[in-house]
Order: sequence, then structure tokens, then C-alpha cells
Amino acid sequence: MIGVINASPLIYLGKIGTLDLLNQLFTELWTVELVKTEVLQKEHTPERVILEDAFATWLQIQEPQNKLLVSRLEELQLHRGESSIIALAKELINTKKESVVIIDDLAARDVARTMGILITGTIGILLRAVKKKLISIKQSKRFLRLLLEETNFRMSIQLYSQLLGKLDDFEEKNV
Repeated sequence: MIGVINASPLIYLGKIGTLDLLNQLFTELWTVELVKTEVLQKEHTPERVILEDAFATWLQIQEPQNKLLVSRLEELQLHRGESSIIALAKELINTKKESVVIIDDLAARDVARTMGILITGTIGILLRAVKKKLISIKQSKRFLRLLLEETNFRMSIQLYSQLLGKLDDFEEKNV
């Protein structure tokens, strides 16, 4: 499955040291030049070296061909990067390539979902990694805590509590 990723999941997964999970969960990872520029714009961030390495080795740049779709998505008040990622994923679907958009913005997620595009986000990557046994439940809880305490990732206390409960349930089923 091809992952088509936006800036925020790249940044947040980089900040908590889990960017390599992407390479383990997907056969290919694509993004657009605008996202690359956005995530590498700050020179002195701890995650920059990891992100540069990802772009140099396994994260591919691919621009959507359907510029009209990108423009129409922007008219819905989506950021150009989000619009480009969604358009690229739609093109993959149209060519019968299985793909998922990795995006955190709620409005962009809703738009992608209405277009029949599979979506996930930063949290979804952590949950997929647990299900595939790439990380333990204990590690995933630590990563969720890092997202809340060490970054500006926005998650309600209610969602955080639900995720912890979901992880506890998963642990009980797999003991």
C-alpha cells in the first residue's frame, strides 16, 4: 500500500522518533514538493536530520497531475499541501493503486473521506504499528504522551483517554 503523507504527520512522527514506522508500514511513501519545503523550512529542529534522511532515501516526491482538482480543493479552504496530497491520492485510486492519505487536519480528512480516499493520521500510524507488532503497547502509550507533552499536537483529553482504553483492550485480547 502506498502512503501519501502531509506535513504534520511527518513532523510529529519525526519529533517523537517514530518516522521510520512509515517505511515499515507502507510499500512506498509519497509526498509533494510543497510538503518537503514545509517540513524542512526550520533548520534547527531535532527532527530535521531524520526528515532529510527520509527524503534522501525512501520518501518520494510526486506531484499530482490534476491541477484543477488541487485548485477546487483549495477553494474549500484547504491548504495547498493538503489539496495536493488529496489530489495525488485520488489519482492513485483512479489507476487502481491502493493508497492511504496520512493527514491530521480534520477538514482535509473529511474532504478526503467524501472522495472515497482511505485516511489515517499520526495517531493512526501509531495504532497500525501496534497492530503489526512494530511497537509495543507500552511504547505506543509513551509516544502518545510525548505527542501531548513535548509537541504542539492537538488532542482532546477525551480522545487521549479513548486511545489509552483502546490500547488496554488490545493488550487484553492479545495476552
